[in-house]
Amino acid sequence: MTTRVRILALLSFWFISSCDDSVDPSFVLPMDADLSDAFYVHVNLNDRSGDTFKVEMYVDGLTSDNNIIQFAATVPGTYDISNVGRFVDNLQVFDEDGIEISSGPSATNQWEIADPASAHKITYEVKETFDTQVSEYPIYAMAGTSIENDHVLLNTPMVIGYPVGLKERDYYVSLSYPENWTVGTALPELSADVYRATDFDHLADSPILVGEMTSASTEVGGADINVYVYSEGGHMNATEILSDVNQILLDAEAFLEVLPTDRYDFLYHFGDVHAGALEHSKSSVYVLQDAPYSASYASGIKSISAHEFFHVVTPLNIHSEIIADFNFATPTPSQHLWLYEGVTEWASDFMQYRNGSMHLNVLLGQLQTKLSIDAKFDPDFSLQQIGSEAYSTYGGGQFGNIYNRGAFVVSLLDIRLLELSGGTKGMREVVLELIDTFGPSKAFSEEGFFDTVVAMTYPEIETFINDYIKGTEMLPIQGYYNKIGIEYDESDFSFSKMSTLTADQEALFSAWSKNM
Repeated sequence: MTTRVRILALLSFWFISSCDDSVDPSFVLPMDADLSDAFYVHVNLNDRSGDTFKVEMYVDGLTSDNNIIQFAATVPGTYDISNVGRFVDNLQVFDEDGIEISSGPSATNQWEIADPASAHKITYEVKETFDTQVSEYPIYAMAGTSIENDHVLLNTPMVIGYPVGLKERDYYVSLSYPENWTVGTALPELSADVYRATDFDHLADSPILVGEMTSASTEVGGADINVYVYSEGGHMNATEILSDVNQILLDAEAFLEVLPTDRYDFLYHFGDVHAGALEHSKSSVYVLQDAPYSASYASGIKSISAHEFFHVVTPLNIHSEIIADFNFATPTPSQHLWLYEGVTEWASDFMQYRNGSMHLNVLLGQLQTKLSIDAKFDPDFSLQQIGSEAYSTYGGGQFGNIYNRGAFVVSLLDIRLLELSGGTKGMREVVLELIDTFGPSKAFSEEGFFDTVVAMTYPEIETFINDYIKGTEMLPIQGYYNKIGIEYDESDFSFSKMSTLTADQEALFSAWSKNM
């Protein structure tokens, strides 16, 4: 019997009673389980005492090259220091006979095992981040963890680590939790409450929201869409949220021609924190204020959901090698944050406008807001620097502007492309071409990507990149927007459509307003 078949055959035996020394006495690993190419992790959510996750990890075949258990120093999408090791307590390592093996912390995010070849079970606890005070590097709530009596938010890299050198192994993750709870996650479920990730990157890319929740599902463009809603005060429910999500998915489908995923899960946590959202390849996590459902609040939820969903394009389908092989141990910045966040934010608005679900005046208001916020940041700090220096103290302070100046510069690039192509090729068409050229399994060159963009567009785009992405030249707002018949008032950053347009302005405005 092959290793993979043996693993699958054994899964049904995981939940049998045991009186061994496991953290969760209701869980025991089968005696003949083959751990040669997989790790088994059990998280006990029935025991929520101390606001800590109780974790058991089963390993085999470790060598001196794998004697370090690594916890994430940073996680994808946050561009900040996480240092998960700060939240880890009571890590112990045991051999197959239950005899403890000497181990201890060797760095903030690393635990060293004295005899890795004998290691069989690793147990530890991890403090939740919502209610744990830290003196530096606070954790974004949407990337963090929460443990309460009615729910748990589990961002996997904030709880589970990996032996150094072996993050490519499969992960089998089992959960125990109250019977009346519902689980929301994009991880494939192999059997009751047992999930499989193909490697640590896949695991880290798959958050879990579990608890007393509402849920709703639909299908859009051949993709299975699932919405899970935890609402602390019961103000929000999945059916209402799904109606808004459904529209932005239709907008995305029209913009992209086809949704580049076969499944997507929206995980909404409505509580007493309003933090934002974090994207993943097949899901996204939202930590928002629980408030009565209203048209204005629904508009905000729709906007942030549109942004996070578009990340299925950047960075899932379009990314550099830095994203493709993420370094959890050492934070590694990318100069192309303008692409991952700026293009995404631009597209989240324009895909709605071009599909008729956002009025022109609303779009122009969004542009006005972005410029007014941009004015509060350092004008001499370029978009390239925001990405390259995201992990520095000063760069981190400028990070938020990637959603404002970053998106607005992309809107200028879109107009410039439309102008150079005679209205036949804008930023949307470049995005579609990049998807076809690269895709999920083919990364672009971190250093050579600007040249790639110029090669697939026009020589003049090199000057645009040098001036407004690499450089900090004054943005040609009025000159560019006048090309499409839109007036700009720099006194209050406002935009308005001109009452009379020339034939050239009318033609370019028409191209700017539709998916070609």
